[in-house]
Amino acid sequence: MTDTTHEMEPLLDIQDLEVAFRSSTGMVPAVRKANLKIYPGQHVAIVGESGSGKSTLAHAIIDLLPGTGKVVGGKILFEGKDVVKMSPKQTVGLRGSNIGLVPQDPMSNLNPVWKIGFQVKEALRANGVDRKDLDARVIETLGHAGLDDAERRARQYPHEFSGGMRQRALIAIGLANRPKLLIADEPTSALDVTVQRRILDHLEHLTAEMGTAVLFITHDLGLAAERAEHLVVMHRGRVVESGPALEILQDPKHPYTKRLVQAAPSLASKRIQSAKARAEIHAQQHLDATELKENLLEVRHLTKVFQIRGKLPGQGSEFKAVDDVSFNIRRGTTMALVGESGSGKSTVANIVLNLLEPTSGEVDFDGTVVGELSKSQLFRFRRRVQPIFQNPYGSLDPMYSIYRIIEEPLRVHKVGNKSERAKRVADLLEMVALPKSAMQRYPNELSGGQRQRVAIARALALNPELVVCDEAVSALDVLVQDQILRLLNDLQAELSLSYLFITHDLAVVRQLADDVAVMQQGKIVEYATTDEVFNDPKQEYTRELLAAIPGASLNIGAA
Repeated sequence: MTDTTHEMEPLLDIQDLEVAFRSSTGMVPAVRKANLKIYPGQHVAIVGESGSGKSTLAHAIIDLLPGTGKVVGGKILFEGKDVVKMSPKQTVGLRGSNIGLVPQDPMSNLNPVWKIGFQVKEALRANGVDRKDLDARVIETLGHAGLDDAERRARQYPHEFSGGMRQRALIAIGLANRPKLLIADEPTSALDVTVQRRILDHLEHLTAEMGTAVLFITHDLGLAAERAEHLVVMHRGRVVESGPALEILQDPKHPYTKRLVQAAPSLASKRIQSAKARAEIHAQQHLDATELKENLLEVRHLTKVFQIRGKLPGQGSEFKAVDDVSFNIRRGTTMALVGESGSGKSTVANIVLNLLEPTSGEVDFDGTVVGELSKSQLFRFRRRVQPIFQNPYGSLDPMYSIYRIIEEPLRVHKVGNKSERAKRVADLLEMVALPKSAMQRYPNELSGGQRQRVAIARALALNPELVVCDEAVSALDVLVQDQILRLLNDLQAELSLSYLFITHDLAVVRQLADDVAVMQQGKIVEYATTDEVFNDPKQEYTRELLAAIPGASLNIGAA
């Protein structure tokens, strides 16, 4: 991709933009004197930690600032016209056919009571697509976004989709009217690497074919290096570095950019070593390196079959989401379950958590079959096994304050008195790099990454023995991701925690996991130690996953 855009007039020209949010103490600045230009057909990426102002800047472009957000200074020129001075009717006309949006959170941005096809159709209809062409365009659009069997998928509801499939549906809606500019806010954070590559290849095809420009909001530096021509780094609402993407990522000048690059995971990354492990490494040298730890969890011949509803009664079919899956998790170790979206990873996690009943097979936790637990035993099991779900907004009660969300498991399990619980909540927030002041806030007042940190804090509240992490760090920027991974690793060493780590990010797996199981279409196709899987993958599917990681060949990230 070459940058030949600068002889043209910019499609988007942001000049000294300032955005603030009204609070009880006055206006709080979120974007400060930001400048940005995007030319027709250009791919630009904005990177920065959660809360740096990336999404706020993007939403200001299409006048979709949440809550009390307001542009208080500067200009947003789209094709020479100032969006800030447009009437509401004019900005509505700008969206869709001129500027498309792929939002970050796939579940809260899809209407749960509308079929996926209807939601795509609404986007097309709103921008003047002929009624007789609507159905065909819906199928075409879903297919372009990477959804197989698009005609059947159009008849399904969001709850029937995996997290990655829901994200693809949002991408389909954003691309439905082939806009001149597509704002993609973490467009592939929920997608496995192979589908991510297909989606991003499609975006590049649109750029070449129609001159569509793309503004990426991302925390994935590999994606930014591989897919963007120009990179903008934001920190605390300000643009601190801007220029050609590869030049910035391979030779960063600003101290903050250097920290981002150093924290980025890559295939060259080594297994994170905990502080405790470093201190005790010499004391452990006399132990046999091949000694196996006791299994905390044993999954044996697990199968899960779902009944799929047909068009008419009696025309349903069966779908085998999990097919004869077996693996063990040794006490104090991390087992990573990787594979494409829809491969059955999250279904396995829900069965392990006893949230789904298996069709056959069993889960043995610490010598007891989970499906045979009594009500009182199940209550104790819930304390010993805690989840961190993929969707931080959907798993946090929007009516609860952050304090109440984290304090609730302590109260339910009768841990400590009120003041002791308050101290524990404060300690947990500090653990996940959130200030004490966050206690009184609500989920909608936090960024996506901040919400995920709250979910992690809640999962750690009861000092569990096994934590099931379902895409636990996919919503986090690289600095916080690095901090959380190191935190999880230190806690594992200190408390002998075990993790079932479900992810599509193989670079993260390299840093955290001891063992890896690769899933494809409900089956485990490769199961070995992390080093064996990465250094000598046996299956072609595993090799494809490794090859599809963004920036893998560009040496972006810490080794």
